[in-house]
Amino acid sequence: MKKASIILIICFVLGCAGQNLNTQETTIQNQKENTPLDTNQQNMIFGNIDEAYIGMDKDLEKLSDEAVRSAFEMAVDTLKKDPGHTRANIVLFNAHVYKSNQKQVLEQYKKLIALKPETSASCVELGSLFARLGKISEAIVFFERSVELDPNFVEGYYNLGRALTLNRQLDQAITAYNKNIKLDPKHYRAWNNLGWIYMIQKDYEPAEKHFNKALEIKPDYDVAHSNLGNLSLLQQDYALAVKQFKQYIDLKPDDPEGYRKLASAYQNNQQLDDAITTFRELLKHKPDDYVAMNNLAILLLSQARFGESVRLLTDVYNARHVNKKLKNEVKKALALASFQLAETLATHIDKKQQAIKAYEDYLKYSNHLSEARTQQVQEKISALQ
Repeated sequence: MKKASIILIICFVLGCAGQNLNTQETTIQNQKENTPLDTNQQNMIFGNIDEAYIGMDKDLEKLSDEAVRSAFEMAVDTLKKDPGHTRANIVLFNAHVYKSNQKQVLEQYKKLIALKPETSASCVELGSLFARLGKISEAIVFFERSVELDPNFVEGYYNLGRALTLNRQLDQAITAYNKNIKLDPKHYRAWNNLGWIYMIQKDYEPAEKHFNKALEIKPDYDVAHSNLGNLSLLQQDYALAVKQFKQYIDLKPDDPEGYRKLASAYQNNQQLDDAITTFRELLKHKPDDYVAMNNLAILLLSQARFGESVRLLTDVYNARHVNKKLKNEVKKALALASFQLAETLATHIDKKQQAIKAYEDYLKYSNHLSEARTQQVQEKISALQ
């Protein structure tokens, strides 16, 4: 079973709504069990229901059919003895998802919703599953129950704060994170996430304070460096944004988003050559990033580097998976870049054919040219022939 298929079945059967909040810490889960499966574990026959839960919760799409079958059988046996067993119910749900059993997925989902876990940890496990499915309101119910059962349960408040933020209940999220921090002052993710809420509320002073507190606790915390860069961009302190995004890239050198943000900071700081270099680096890590390719082409156009700009814009325009809005923007830029390239080439006696081609491209990509303008360009072409 491929990961994409697993996601699709969940989305179609349950009607999930995915959410993405850039640089808030994105993990909603029981932090105590966060180790990916190694190669041997992927093919193992699970020894007990806890092993099955951990394995399927973290790397479901990587498991073998034999491993999932063993987990399924174990869950069925466990539920015969204890129908309310949280982990066994989650394992059974994941097994149905793995096998694309749509009817059983829906039936098991209804059973999960109806569960009444008796421990805070079980509440977080259920809530985490619902959160990953995009069912945030359902997740909140279980996270709230986790702290009702244990008012000192740090992970309950952390996950509750995260889910409330995803649900745009920001005041309640702030309360949850503050309780989290009171119980565990070293919880750097909570400090960061609280700073993120203040940042999107445009309350920049406490946002900076909380991001810096997260970094005081964990200096190599890449998410907080990125958030400080975002905060500096919002405050138009572009030199500081450059510094923060560089620190982020030092920690996460393979993340294209770091280069995208750094390029934006360079552009705003009028360091255009540095922005060009950074976009090139981004494309090394993500060669099919057509938005970045377009942005690089526009920068090159502004620097009168028409040939490379035309090549990049042509690649973007001809790409199969470019949305209509971007393609229309690229077409306009391509017309302009082609004309500028043609004008430059026309001054070189040995580049007349390239100039003709560029003028023809200008006519091809231009929209609603007047007859007079079209005639003018055609005359330029005739003069070069």
